[in-house]
Amino acid sequence: MKTKIYRLYGAVLSVLLSVLGFSSCSEDDYPCEYGSPNADYVIGGIVTDEEGNEINGILVSAESYQDVSDGRYWYNHASKKTNYQGEYYLSYREYGINTKLIVQDVDGEANGGEFANDTIDIDYESAIQTKKGDGKWYGGVYSITQNIKLKKK
Repeated sequence: MKTKIYRLYGAVLSVLLSVLGFSSCSEDDYPCEYGSPNADYVIGGIVTDEEGNEINGILVSAESYQDVSDGRYWYNHASKKTNYQGEYYLSYREYGINTKLIVQDVDGEANGGEFANDTIDIDYESAIQTKKGDGKWYGGVYSITQNIKLKKK
């Protein structure tokens, strides 16, 4: 009898919390923000040196930050190394909080020498919508081509 009462209590509590807008976030890499406008982005391009040669093995990351009282907190949305043609592709969900591309030469002298790390603003002005959103909080899917030129150290 007690088990049935606890199950009923749990079901009623779950419904009540859902109606009031409480939920848990299942996506560990994203900040939990109920009711925040968001969209999915696919960013890709080619990483080259100053002479236009493609660079293999460069780590490109889409990272967001929020300034909080004890400093700046970073969220890593997606990271990929460039392939032999210098190409990278990232896919992530954006909640409108200061996302930048972080570019790092993680292999040192291999693949053409050492390159300086860089932080690049994402060109959201060039985004092309490839799938419509629901018209409420979800803005849909957008594609951005952003080529990157790195300087040698």
